[in-house]
This record gives sequence, C-alpha cells and structure tokens, in this order.
Amino acid sequence: MNINRRKFLLGSAATVAMAGTSTAKTGLRPLKEGERLRIGCIGYGIQMRTALIPQLFGKLKADGTEKLAEIVAVCDCDKVRAAAGAKQVNDQYGNKNCKAVSDFREILRDESIDAVCIATPDHWHAYMAVEAMKHGKDVYCEKPLTFSIDEAKKVIAAQKKYGRIFQTGSMQRSWNKVSEFYTAVMIVRNGLIGDLKYVDANYGIGGKKLGGPSHPVRFFDVPENAAKEGAPNPDVDWNMWLGPAKWRPYSDQLAPRGVNKFYPMFWRFDDDIGSGYNGDWGAHHLDIAQWGMDMDDSGPYRIIRSDEPYSTDLFHGGRRQFGMKMLFKSKKDGSDIELYHGPFGTWGTVFYGTNGIVAVNRGKIAVWLGTGLVKPDAEVRKQLQDATFMKDKIVAESVGKDYGTDSMVKKDNRLETCLKTLKAKFDLDNAKVQLYKSPNQVQNFVECHFSRKPTISPAEVGGRGAVLCQLCNMSYVYDTGFGWDPVNMDFAPCCKKLGIPLQRDYCRNGWEVKL
Repeated sequence: MNINRRKFLLGSAATVAMAGTSTAKTGLRPLKEGERLRIGCIGYGIQMRTALIPQLFGKLKADGTEKLAEIVAVCDCDKVRAAAGAKQVNDQYGNKNCKAVSDFREILRDESIDAVCIATPDHWHAYMAVEAMKHGKDVYCEKPLTFSIDEAKKVIAAQKKYGRIFQTGSMQRSWNKVSEFYTAVMIVRNGLIGDLKYVDANYGIGGKKLGGPSHPVRFFDVPENAAKEGAPNPDVDWNMWLGPAKWRPYSDQLAPRGVNKFYPMFWRFDDDIGSGYNGDWGAHHLDIAQWGMDMDDSGPYRIIRSDEPYSTDLFHGGRRQFGMKMLFKSKKDGSDIELYHGPFGTWGTVFYGTNGIVAVNRGKIAVWLGTGLVKPDAEVRKQLQDATFMKDKIVAESVGKDYGTDSMVKKDNRLETCLKTLKAKFDLDNAKVQLYKSPNQVQNFVECHFSRKPTISPAEVGGRGAVLCQLCNMSYVYDTGFGWDPVNMDFAPCCKKLGIPLQRDYCRNGWEVKL
C-alpha cells in the first residue's frame, strides 16, 4: 500500500497529525468513450448549492461533442449539509449514486474521481487544491484562490509540477451570455481609449460594517448573543472546519447551522479566515482590472497607503476602508498605471486611457471616447456614477436598465444593443488583440478537462489575482505602503524588514501547504 494512502487510512487522529505530509502523485484516469467526468464537490454552502452544482448538471460540450460531468460525491464537515448536497444531486439524477462525505480526504483518495470543485471558506482553498493535484485530480476552486501570498505561489507551482487542469472561479471573465466584461477588456487591451493610465476597482462600503479590509478576529457577531451563537452543534466537525486557522470557540456565525440561505459574511471578514471585501468582491473587480492591464503574469511594483480617514466603526479595528493604490508598469512603454480601490458604486471596474474611459459592472457598461486624459478625482468619480460625466463623449452606455441586481434577470435589450454598438464601432471581431473566449467558467473547466488545454483562469491567473487581494488587505491591516517585486511575488529588497508576513504565522494540525 502506498505510504501516503496509508496515512489517510490510519484514522482521524493520526491523519490530522500527519495532514501536511502527503506527497502522492497519480496520473490521469483514462476515460472510456462516452464516459462522464466524475467530480467531487467540497464545501456545500450557498455558492456550491445555487451556482456551481446547477451548472455542473448542464450538458457541457467540448469540440462539438457532448461531454457530461457527473457529481459523485458532496463533502462538507457539517453532516447535515453533506447529506443535503448528496440529496440535491441524487434528486436531479433520479438515482442514489452520489455519496455524502464528511472528510474531503476521502474524495482525494478515491481514484475513480477525476476532478474536484472547491467552494469552502478561503483558508482551506490552497491546501485542498494542492493535495487534489497531487492525487491526480483536476481542480476548480472558488475565488479568491488563496488566503495568503505564500499559498498563491505554492498553488501556481503545484499546477506546473503536477500538470493538472486548473480553473479559478473568476466567473466575470466568462460572463459571455451578456459579455460586458469581455467587451470592456477588449476595448482597453486594443488601445481603443489610448494608453491606459488609471484604473478604479470599486467594492466595500466605506462607512458601514462591511468595508474593504478584513476585521480583527472576534468570536461572535453580537457578544450579547454569545451563548446562542456558540451553543454546541453536534452536526459539524468544528476542528475540521477551522483546519489551519487558530482555535476558537464554535460560532454559528462562522459556520451557519444547517443549509443556510444567505452568503455568510462573518468568516469573510475574519483576519484568520478571509480578507474582507478585498477577497470577496475585490477578487472579481481586481481580476477584471488585472485582465485589462494585461497583468495576468505580473503585478504591481509599489503599494501606496490610503490617506482616507481611519474608521471609527468598532468592527473595523480602526482600519481605513478604501483609498489604497497600486502602481504597475505598463508593458507597452514602462509608464505607470495607477490602480485605486474605491467603495461600491455603479461601476465595478473603470479604465481611464489617454483618450477615453471604459466603465463596467454586472449588467452595465459605458464607453467615452475623445475625452483626452482624465485624471480621476472625487468629483470625476461622483459624476461617473450615473454616466452624466462628459455626456457628449459617450459612444454607448447601458446603466442598470437591461439586467436585474443579479445581472441574470433580463428586463429589456438595452445592454445587448449597447454591446452590439460597441462591437461594430470598434470592429472587435477583427481587432489585433483577441482575448480568450469562454462562455461559462464551469463549462470551460469541463471542456479543458477533456481537451487538456489551459482554462481561462488557471492557477497563475487566479493566484496573481489573489495576490492583488492580499496586497490590498495587507496595506489596510498594517496601515502602510511598500515596494513589491511582481516577478517573485515578494517584498522589494528595501521593504523585506517590514515584518509583514506573507504566510500564516501559525498553522494547526499539520495543515501547511506543501508541494
């Protein structure tokens, strides 16, 4: 018996003690003609239940041939959730072939499972993804890809080492049913608004409980409700839920009891588990900014501290909530591109060129041309919110009229009409720069499993996007700016003594990510 496999089978106590020592590497399981891709889903929260599993049910095509995925296991360390996930799948298929699993390592050691879909809290992403690749499985992992910069480097290295197909759940890159993000980035990357100089990435609510950065660790949402929120929950393996994170009492704010019908934000804003809105919505809009700047294989060279007022909200720990900046070197001429983090607004990502502006969000896009270089300030950003800025320079716009708040509920044809206008105006089909086209992030992953071609958001793209999220968060948490080495994803030599860690200072039970 393989020694690594044996470690998994020794039992929970011994397994936990040796959790970080697995080095198993297996090859791709050959599929027979017409055989389905067998997937294990890990983490049965609302994202898995309402977004990922339903898409995996679909008939996904590769090279014109129908290639189906089949979910064969749903794992969650809350046994109620695991059972509910298996039932959802079995009800869809009309059989009982999908099993409920409480320990993700059972999925990893199952050689009949070809791929995993990971949608756990952020602090588990990297370990599960790397171990899955070691065990010969392709990986779809939700954003932000990693909890730390050190983990991002290791996930990138693991994909290269083990040769797996990898997809980061940066779904806006595949928002091609309406394609506003693809269109926006095509215009920017082809220089159709001139040379890019400024970018805004907007997320978080500056003066509210949920700002941009994460919060200092706290046990309960409302201290007065501690007894209720921390009442024992026999359904969850709390030690497993925490994994590498520091020990703390059980909290149903961190791990909502049963099958919750809301997006739990408490853990996202915990320093030891998430990275605030930087790792939530930031992972979306920073990803589009990264794509538009052509920085999928690079990053910023300097981080600039925010000069906005410190928050007085007790939840924020005195941290500023927006206003930090990052400087990138343009690949075209080496000039600076400045990225600014602002709070939520009409636009998720805004690109400012030397002769135009492109603003985009889910269900919304606007393009200005012939503006000259506009240096964004508070007044410019305010006017951009309702697209009244330089009205005579707008080529085409659709601001929130076509699609509902979830961007998928169609109301009229304004957005499609706008996109057709932009496509024709800029002749995008014949543009010099042609971007990777993906109609659906999950479908793209399944197709690439069969073709063995790279996905639209492989480990390096997702890893570097996660690095942007972490750099934002580090700047707020440590209230500082610093020089950065984008090649090595490390502090510039002059800043190595700042004392800011790029990895966990403490990792419980041997859950360190190891190649």
